[in-house]
Amino acid sequence: MPESVDPLITKLLHRLHDADPTVRRNAVGALRLHGRRASCAAAELARLTHDADDSVRQEAQRALSRLRDSAA
Repeated sequence: MPESVDPLITKLLHRLHDADPTVRRNAVGALRLHGRRASCAAAELARLTHDADDSVRQEAQRALSRLRDSAA
């Protein structure tokens, strides 16, 4: 991960690995709100589209869509 990544984004990235699906979903939602600033999370968000929890999968798909839209 590049050193220039916002510390908040870094904390949210770590929460994507939490055992609690609510924590993961909330972290994904927060990353979605950051748009392009969270582009470094794209690979992790893609991974979470296959999460065991449906709400995490849905939120990850929304976040990836937002990243694509902000990159256009």
